[in-house]
Amino acid sequence: MIKTLIVDDEKWTRETIKMFGKWEDYGIKAIKEAADGQEGLKLIEQWTPDIVITDMKMPGVDGMELLRIVAERYPQIKLIVASGYDDFNYMRQAIRSKVNEYLLKPINADDLNLTLEKCTKEIQSQLRSHLKPFSFFNKDISTLVMDYKKTIVSLLDELNTEGFENIMQRFFGEFKKIDVIDNNALAKIEHEFILILEEQMIKNDCNVLEVYQNEELIYDSGLSLDLIMKKQQDLGKRYIEYMLQLKKRKGRVDLEEIKEYIERNFTESHISLDVLANKFFVSKEYLSKAFKAMYECNITEYIVSRRMEYAKRLIEANELQIKSIAQMVGYEDLSYFYRVFKKYFKISPGEMRQG
Repeated sequence: MIKTLIVDDEKWTRETIKMFGKWEDYGIKAIKEAADGQEGLKLIEQWTPDIVITDMKMPGVDGMELLRIVAERYPQIKLIVASGYDDFNYMRQAIRSKVNEYLLKPINADDLNLTLEKCTKEIQSQLRSHLKPFSFFNKDISTLVMDYKKTIVSLLDELNTEGFENIMQRFFGEFKKIDVIDNNALAKIEHEFILILEEQMIKNDCNVLEVYQNEELIYDSGLSLDLIMKKQQDLGKRYIEYMLQLKKRKGRVDLEEIKEYIERNFTESHISLDVLANKFFVSKEYLSKAFKAMYECNITEYIVSRRMEYAKRLIEANELQIKSIAQMVGYEDLSYFYRVFKKYFKISPGEMRQG
């Protein structure tokens, strides 16, 4: 019997997932719910589900912490993220925790069921194979993987596409010579590469979504060496291409274009240094320094100034409620808007309107 746990602080989301899932079709006989990460971890310990579907942003123990703990303590559990946030930090933790899928809310029924089908097939395959937890008892595999990691890191650092492809061919040729290399060993080879790539992206402040694009975050367990090699080559080359383009853009970023973009979009609540760096394919550090050098203020200060001046005009027009004005200039939190406004003008919005 396959068991599934749904962890989300929003009851309607849990109900939607339960309604959309074709549970019986995939042999899922038991479903439980948890309203937050702490409750979810207790149920995982007591009930040992086969699949966990979790939100990322929750009070207390959030999805990032839950994924980290489950990946460390219960690596056999299949993990599915259902989140309303397309966020780099969330994606990074998902990669590290080897999630099977990262679904964005609102949940699509077809996507959910495809993921459930994939997870249950893996579980059934593992049950048939009676797989044991992986360990490097085979000295040949252990030594080879250590050499593989060192060499791959070096070539990714050098942005050497040809060398990277050649070394992949050589190492996977060596892996094929090993007499016994089961699905757990294959999963370990996959996981090591994902960790290497993630470390490179963090170190170089990469946009993980650009590198992964439509690629699955974590590859299926039990794949052939040839397929694993192909996917790792594709991701490695994509990362190198991204970094090469990034280096080219650093020398010719158009600050006027970025400033004009801010002028058109400063009322959007999501606009930030991170968003601009990703959109214009440049590192945050470089963009921040270059913008300040040219305009004598940093990007955040410039966005705030544009919002405040626009808010001032709207307040002086005396036609809209201050709450509506706050939302119109990019602030969902009214109290935060008041604090920013008073810091900028030295008076509150209400005082400005009365004056």
